[in-house]
Amino acid sequence: MRAHIAACALKLFQQDGYAAISMRRLAQEAGCTAMTLYKYYDNKFDILSALWAEVFGRLFDELGRVAITKSDPEARLYAVALGYVSYWLEHQEHYFMVFMSGGVSQADVTGFVSGSETLARFDLLHTCLRAALGGDVSAEGLRLKTELLSCMLNGIAHNLITIGGYPWSAPEKLVRQAIDGLLTG
Repeated sequence: MRAHIAACALKLFQQDGYAAISMRRLAQEAGCTAMTLYKYYDNKFDILSALWAEVFGRLFDELGRVAITKSDPEARLYAVALGYVSYWLEHQEHYFMVFMSGGVSQADVTGFVSGSETLARFDLLHTCLRAALGGDVSAEGLRLKTELLSCMLNGIAHNLITIGGYPWSAPEKLVRQAIDGLLTG
């Protein structure tokens, strides 16, 4: 039932947006009572965060498979970074649900990030970057470069998805430039 409710919520969130959906409407779509929803989820954001966790789980499972195919650290970093951007380009409906859901508070997002395994999964970027840099960077510098990598990859995905009228360079070129800048700058 939990999976059925999540599937119905995903459909409604993508169709009408998170902010427009009430628990009552979701219950109707799922063919149950609102009380049944609360048996499985505490609130609407609890459902959304479960969907986010599922999306990030799929993303990082895929990136993990990509990472093990590359023995060269720089090639691994590039493949993982490109895989990250490509995932969002191929799953734009998930991108919008994760990064552009209206009606989600900063406190909700902070709670999701700090209370989930998702943040730990982002360590893959850190690990790949550290290996590509070869230990030539301080812990503070590595943290900064890892945060910058995350910002760059999200920015590339965001612009390619939301500003379609601009003639962007290919994702491969944008990611390569971002990686080259991190490794040499």
